[in-house]
Amino acid sequence: MWTRLWRQAASLRRWVQGASIFNLSVSVCEPDERKVVVLAPHMDDEVLGCGGTIARHIAAGSEVSVVYLTDGRYGGDPAVRKIEARRAGDILGVGAIHFLDAEDSRLSEDREVAAKLRVILERERPDIVYVPFFLENHADHRAANTVLFAATRGTSLSFECRGYEVWAPLFPNCVVCIDETVHLKRQAMDCYVSQNAVRDYLHSNLGLNAYRAMSVAVGANARYVEAFHALPLSDYRRLHEAAFR
Repeated sequence: MWTRLWRQAASLRRWVQGASIFNLSVSVCEPDERKVVVLAPHMDDEVLGCGGTIARHIAAGSEVSVVYLTDGRYGGDPAVRKIEARRAGDILGVGAIHFLDAEDSRLSEDREVAAKLRVILERERPDIVYVPFFLENHADHRAANTVLFAATRGTSLSFECRGYEVWAPLFPNCVVCIDETVHLKRQAMDCYVSQNAVRDYLHSNLGLNAYRAMSVAVGANARYVEAFHALPLSDYRRLHEAAFR
């Protein structure tokens, strides 16, 4: 066990040193009208990770689609969670919602979800894809990245990946101030009654958003910020490979 842990630590150390991740410059990213696809392993991840940013994209004229990768069965009745997701999408202004229904907590084992996602991505041709960052502390969140890579392998798809944070803070290079849309994020999360009955996820998440406003230079008056690690797809894939080699 110690040998395996040592190798993992050495690999992560090489990645950190090679990526100069501690010295990243952080840019304030202003959402615009570019086409957006959001990948959410479970119903509610999209709101927690980038709900305020989704609302800002839509206000700027973006077409936004949300793709739920798993059925969320271990967090409640999938049918109820899908109803909640549609209500949350209506609050944010999401244009299209897709449910790919891989088994919750076993996304990495699914052999069909990548092909389903490829169909959506090739049809939508997004400019930006939001996905949980690959160092998230949840197996399905990490697996969302490998699904994305499998879905795009061998295609001409080219877009910016923006890794978002839900369960684990990331090293951001792109932040979005959500002061003007945080009320929509709150309302959208309120739609997830089944999840809010288990834990007050939004309380912790807004705490992270508030911390981000203090820790990056987005202006003295910013109160809530969503943070991302943004790279072109090819570079994001290489960074992922470096982290796990």
